[in-house]
Amino acid sequence: MKKWRMNILFLGALVTAIVFLPSTILLFTGMLPTVVAFLIDRTRLKLKFITVGCINLAFCFPYWLDLVTSAHTVDKALEIITPTSLVRMYLGALMGYALEWVCVVSTVYFTRQRNKLMLKNLKKEKENMVKKWGEEVTGKVAFDENGLPVDSLSKAGTSSEN
Repeated sequence: MKKWRMNILFLGALVTAIVFLPSTILLFTGMLPTVVAFLIDRTRLKLKFITVGCINLAFCFPYWLDLVTSAHTVDKALEIITPTSLVRMYLGALMGYALEWVCVVSTVYFTRQRNKLMLKNLKKEKENMVKKWGEEVTGKVAFDENGLPVDSLSKAGTSSEN
């Protein structure tokens, strides 16, 4: 994106954050684990950030809704931010981390099982090909310049001499 567009976007976000300062204070405080998830997630798709962020936002939403439906002031935002409410908001982020971990571990497990099954099937198919076509299909037999297996040439030469 061009630099002037980024500057306009940043300025717009800053003005919005100042206009809605009570919401900014509440959501920034409650969504700190999401910021951390964004900083530590080095993957291209940022799935950890998305998972943690969505569940963290879901746990922050009731407190934000309380702020918006009552007096939308800085004092009310600071009143809402208590150790209990922060623990509940951060519990959502913890659940997001746990969900992301479970998804990654289960995906790795099932992928590994599928690959083991595929490898077993490929080995069985290779055995069938060796039975049908001989040991030459494995590529472990040496070939001469004409493309014929060296072992069968020596066997053919000895049998024709007799």
